[in-house]
Amino acid sequence: MRKTKNRSLRYKMFIAIISVVVIMLICISAMFFYNMDKIAKMLLASNREMSQTSNEMSSSSMDELSQVRLQELADNKADIANNVFSEYEQAVRVLASSAERLYSDPEQYSPRELPLPEAKNDGKLSIQTLYAPGIDPDDEAIAEERRLLGNIQDMLYVLNDKNESIASIYVATESGIVAMSDYISGKKFGEDGKLLPLDARERPWYQGAKEAGVPYFTPVTTDSHTPRRGIMCGVPIYRDGVLIGVAGAGMYLDDIDILVQGVELGENGDACIVNQYGQVLFSTFEDGMLAVSEGGEDVRTAASPELSRLVNKAVSRERGVELVELDGIKEYVAYSPMETVGWSLFIVLSQEEVDKPTALLQEGLSRISGQAISDAGSFIIRYNIIAILMSLSALIAAVFITYRLSKHIIDPLRKLTNEVKKTDGDNLDFTYNPETGDEIETLAHSFRSLTKRMKKYITDIQVITSERERIEAELDLSARIQSSMLPSIFPPYPNRSEFDIFASMDPARQVGGDFYDFFMIDEDHLCMTIADVSGKGVPAALFMMISKMMLQNYAQMCSSVSEVLSRTNETICTNNPEEMFVTVWIGILEISTGRLTAANAGHEYPFIKQPDGPFEMYKDKHGFVLGVMEGMTYTDYEIQLQPGAKLFVYTDGLPEATDPDKNKFGMDRILDTLNSREYSSSEEVLLGMKDAVNSFVRDAEQFDDLTMLCFEYKG
Repeated sequence: MRKTKNRSLRYKMFIAIISVVVIMLICISAMFFYNMDKIAKMLLASNREMSQTSNEMSSSSMDELSQVRLQELADNKADIANNVFSEYEQAVRVLASSAERLYSDPEQYSPRELPLPEAKNDGKLSIQTLYAPGIDPDDEAIAEERRLLGNIQDMLYVLNDKNESIASIYVATESGIVAMSDYISGKKFGEDGKLLPLDARERPWYQGAKEAGVPYFTPVTTDSHTPRRGIMCGVPIYRDGVLIGVAGAGMYLDDIDILVQGVELGENGDACIVNQYGQVLFSTFEDGMLAVSEGGEDVRTAASPELSRLVNKAVSRERGVELVELDGIKEYVAYSPMETVGWSLFIVLSQEEVDKPTALLQEGLSRISGQAISDAGSFIIRYNIIAILMSLSALIAAVFITYRLSKHIIDPLRKLTNEVKKTDGDNLDFTYNPETGDEIETLAHSFRSLTKRMKKYITDIQVITSERERIEAELDLSARIQSSMLPSIFPPYPNRSEFDIFASMDPARQVGGDFYDFFMIDEDHLCMTIADVSGKGVPAALFMMISKMMLQNYAQMCSSVSEVLSRTNETICTNNPEEMFVTVWIGILEISTGRLTAANAGHEYPFIKQPDGPFEMYKDKHGFVLGVMEGMTYTDYEIQLQPGAKLFVYTDGLPEATDPDKNKFGMDRILDTLNSREYSSSEEVLLGMKDAVNSFVRDAEQFDDLTMLCFEYKG
């Protein structure tokens, strides 16, 4: 009976120990496999999520590079070129308009002789007249018409001198007279020294404008005196509906060629310009369908159907970005029109170069993902084998093995799991570095290496998208061009002690629509203008430059400020498809007497300060804004400025400046600032006003251009 009890007790003890070991093995195994499965799922899910995020970012960046950036670059380059042609065409339009006024009302002009060419003037800008073969200069009608045309010689000289792109400018009549301004007086004589005739009526620019009845641009030709390429523009001149002549000008295309050659995009990006006839005029392609051909063939006749369709769109003045095949290579092509001459600019970048960063990134991601999955699979297989061996060994050393497993395996795995959870979303910082000396350390190292490489590839994507900043550089160039057109050197007339003037313009965007101007009409008359163009950005800046040039030209020709506004309004209204308008205040000061003659076209009221009083608002009579309706008239008014008097004019960006609470600066604050203290100079007045505005708006965004001008009459 005692042995039975001993065996039964040992059996129970054995069963109890085995049961404890089995239960411990079951618990440990369950915990082990649960954590291993969880880690494997988390690694795979995290890898898939990061790969998907990176692919989405790379695809988005490449799409932005191949579509938006190419189109913006094409639009920007086309706008720059179109601006050059627009200024060129506008100069010819102004000349034609002036000639029409001569012929419409000849009694208002005194006879002025036009000089004949002189060989000694070769290389200098000169005014001269030539005749068609068979025309007798001494004929009474020819002489009378020539002396009438003499009234336009100053404008010929000014338009040629002020516009660097114009090589020559002229007015040719149906009667056979040509009045011109150019630099090649010596080329007007034959080998025998006699003056050569010139029948402009047979020239393409004359005949084209005559047939079209609107401004006409000739095809690109090579200059007869130099190897330079250029075009000519003709604008018909009418009197009572009958053609009496054509105003024209020739310009060299060196700047346009430089613009095309200066396009830098990737390793193999190219650019070209195609005219309305499908001919490639300028190109960075050395050969192929978009290279310049000697015969000037229509590229649509030799190109693939895809390229022909794309060129037809461009010729129709459409814009866009398409993927087409050029000379057997898939290329992204962005095209944008130059409205003035009907040409289009093309920017070309191969699909291979566009897709190269994406392909490299995806290849790297696939390699890293595959390696990570392989490492995780190998790790799980090895630890499954270890788990089985540990289960068999646990029958002998259950407690010891359980302790070792908990201390050296389970805890690091849980720590690794928690660190993996932290690398969620945009957080890719994985710093866990267990020094276990086994596969856990290897797995952590692999995952850490994966996150580091992922961060590097995302950084590379960000570098690619930073190319967009180059577009901003083009806009900065436009802002510098605009700023250079406004007087910026103060004092502008250091030798004139009779007055002091200062002005400033701060655009709300990189380029703006406000402008100011002042210039001497003659030794005793100073013209001052300030204006505000409707709209913002590049369109307003282009309209601003045209308006400024017109006001300056008419101010030098017209007898009153009201006539300056009327003529400027008529010229703008004749060609204003965008229906933009401009408000203008203009005044001409007779320096010797202090008499200021001014007119207002819908602009803000000026402020006047006489030497014995404060600044006061001068509520002058407003005329209608310029550019909206033809036939408008404007009224002059006079102000007698005493020595020490000041004039302050501005645009609506000053009273409408707002603080963070949307309160406006207002007219009362302007008046209070002007009268807050005595200012020693015009510059101090503007600096004081800027300080007041900055203190008022604080960190609120500037929504409108801020332009001011202050003038002090010293007598």
